[in-house]
Parts: sequence; structure tokens; C-alpha cells
Amino acid sequence: MYEIKQIVGEDVLTRYNEIKIGINKAMEHSSGEWTAVEIVEHVIADPNLFQVWDILKDGTSIAISTTRVLHYGKFTALHIITLGGSDLYDEIPNLIVQFENTIKEHESIDALEYTGRRGFVKQLTTVGWVEKYTTMRKSLKENFDV
Repeated sequence: MYEIKQIVGEDVLTRYNEIKIGINKAMEHSSGEWTAVEIVEHVIADPNLFQVWDILKDGTSIAISTTRVLHYGKFTALHIITLGGSDLYDEIPNLIVQFENTIKEHESIDALEYTGRRGFVKQLTTVGWVEKYTTMRKSLKENFDV
């Protein structure tokens, strides 16, 4: 059973070393677009736009994810910047469905987006995601195609 909790306030600072490890794990597959310090600075400065999430399985933290709210002309998406942890590949479909359910509670978010490892395309398409350019996107609203 997965549980996804947002890390907020002072917990972002007190758990920085753990958060940094999760971000850096995800960044191993990037081109250097972000650093852990930059993401955490944004989370602290503007928590309405940037967030950090703890992904737990059976009560144990297995991954850290970071997100950013993106306002497009006709919809708002929560963009997954990073998702890093240990041995996540086989967990991605179940984990992302739980994350979708968590975010659906926020009515202002119309869609989830993920830009990242091409290897996740195969995993995410099994749970309804669609590749758009190099970004995967999934609507969270019925009858709303983005």
C-alpha cells in the first residue's frame, strides 16, 4: 500500500539530506536542468508553485518526488520534476496511480505531467498516460483532454 505525503514547512529543511538524495537519484538521468539546492530553494520560497513529496510503501519511505504547478492558457498541470528512490521501475504504475488519486483531491489541478526518463514511458502508458513530445501527460478530469 502506497501513501504519498507532501513535505512542508520546516520539514523540508530538517529532511534536506534525505530529500537531496532522492532528487540526486532522479537527476542521474537528466541533463542538469535542476540541482537539489535549486529545487529546495524554490520549494521554500514559493510552496504554492513547488512541492516535495514523500512516497511511502507500507509506512517506509521509498522515494522522494518534486513537483511544480504550471499554469497553461486553458488548464493547470502539476508537473513532476523528479521522482527518485531505490528500485522504483516496477513500482511506477501503482505508485503513479496513487499519486493521481492524491492530486485529484486538488480541484485546481487539471492534469499531471512528467518529463524525464524515456524508460518510464513504457511504465506510464500502462496506466493511461500519453506521451506528448518528450513529456507524458494525463488528465485528472473526466471529459477533459489535454
